[in-house]
Amino acid sequence: MKPTRPEVLKDILEVQAILHGAGTVSREALSAIARHTSIRSRIRRSVETGCGATTLLLSHLSEHHTAFALDIGGSIVNVRRSPLLREGVVSFVEGPSQRTLPQHHFDEKLQLAVIDGPHAYPFPDLEYYCLYPHLETGALLVLDDIHIRSINNLFKFLCSDEMFRLDEVVKTTAFFTRTEAPTFDPIGDGWRQQRYNARTLLRYDWRSTLGGILPRRVLRRLAAYRHAKEQGRPKSIVQIISPRHGEHVGHAGVVRGRAALDTGVYLWVLAHRKDVSGWWPQGGGPVGVTDDSWSVQVNYGGPQDAGCQFEVAALAVKQVVHERWMEWIQNVKNTGLFPPVPLPTAPHVIAESFVTIYKNADGPSMNHGDLGRI
Repeated sequence: MKPTRPEVLKDILEVQAILHGAGTVSREALSAIARHTSIRSRIRRSVETGCGATTLLLSHLSEHHTAFALDIGGSIVNVRRSPLLREGVVSFVEGPSQRTLPQHHFDEKLQLAVIDGPHAYPFPDLEYYCLYPHLETGALLVLDDIHIRSINNLFKFLCSDEMFRLDEVVKTTAFFTRTEAPTFDPIGDGWRQQRYNARTLLRYDWRSTLGGILPRRVLRRLAAYRHAKEQGRPKSIVQIISPRHGEHVGHAGVVRGRAALDTGVYLWVLAHRKDVSGWWPQGGGPVGVTDDSWSVQVNYGGPQDAGCQFEVAALAVKQVVHERWMEWIQNVKNTGLFPPVPLPTAPHVIAESFVTIYKNADGPSMNHGDLGRI
């Protein structure tokens, strides 16, 4: 009798540590790969650079899988010998992926790709270049080891590019979905079309230089001041009372404050780890204000975030931002995924308040993604 997918995943997690002498993806990332593929109707073709536990798992999730890898630490040998490898599914292309991947001919679109090959610059970018034109709309792109700077450069690019939507980050592994945006011409040079290059022409402009010197909070206040000067002073006010700046918190806690909101303005509370650019709405929707007071439960990430700085933002936003975040709430309920959202600025933000706190190093364990739990 063929084992079920949960049983296969459990068995792979048990042998994961001995498959690859050069390290492997986290247990949580392997579980996330299984979860992300489960919401996709069919994985006909998949590709990865590197080889290990992901190869075993993808042999059960994909109809045909190709692994471009070197036999480092016995990775290919161990995978081929494993009874957990589904026979007849995986093709191994041995050798440096810097050479083998550009020479490979893809005759069908890909529904899944994992980039986890050589980490030195510019090899992750080269792998991405060879793979992205073949990803179909809705395909899953997995990028491992984003804590390494050469790979984090690619991660930042993907986060800003129209072709991809960041679904979640699990420890040091990022999960993206290929959007319906047109495929960027791989032999052209339309760099102005890429969001990542949006600031290039302004780099030496005094405003851009000033933006690189002043803290984000100061820049936001300047933008709000300019808008208020042009449109008149807003009536809405927002203030976070507790926790205070510099306080230590557990894995979750109640944030309290005061607010006076004008008609058509909504109060939202968001949080993020301070070294992460995106934010996660809290409380399952807009926060109610009673007698100028409000409170909301806020989650501060998972156990891997212990000892880190977090920021909480209370924003009085206009209808357009409110509606966008309500759509985010509904998508979270439908998919179980918690992608980050950008922080809007004036004129869409009427008033705001921020507080920076520290998460205690010893707190109860939580599942990854709890920062966005609603």
